[in-house]
Amino acid sequence: MEYDEMKILWDGMNQKIEEQKILTDKLILDMTKERYENKLRAISIPETIGALICFALATYIMIHFNKLNIWYLQVLGGFTIALCIIMPILSLKSIRKMTSIDISSNTYKESLIAFYRNETKFKRIQKISFYVSFLVLISAVITLGKIEKDIDVFIMTEKLKWMIPSGIGLLFIFTQWVLKKYKKVTTSAKDILKDLEN
Repeated sequence: MEYDEMKILWDGMNQKIEEQKILTDKLILDMTKERYENKLRAISIPETIGALICFALATYIMIHFNKLNIWYLQVLGGFTIALCIIMPILSLKSIRKMTSIDISSNTYKESLIAFYRNETKFKRIQKISFYVSFLVLISAVITLGKIEKDIDVFIMTEKLKWMIPSGIGLLFIFTQWVLKKYKKVTTSAKDILKDLEN
């Protein structure tokens, strides 16, 4: 075998190895992107369901707004409607920003920086939602009490005196559990991105 023939064969093998490496890297990036998106789906699906529930509640209150015949009930109804629309939209937008990070075209560092920035916004919105949810719960109970049963909650009955504090307690436990789950999911998604460095 001549030197030139060996060189051509060697160059061909090098080219095939390089093509195989590019293909392997692309496959790793695609699998990482899929794992990352699947991980964040654990947040986006419950948030979407929660958003639909909030939108349904806002729509229901809008439809029956005329039953809120006292000014403070109208203020609470408007407050509930506004928060049931604004907070889910902000939450869904922050989740969408985290899921839209293009791992395959960004460098490792760019992906990680984008994730940290979007994760910080998401956590901030979740903390705000945590506190606002208590206000929404109270205003929704008052508003729905008037719409459904024509009850002015400010003139408390014995039944309502324990329902509101117990609802707040349950909401507190539930939101703490959700925040822990979301933190676990975002940490796992971050770890998936950090695996790209290797």
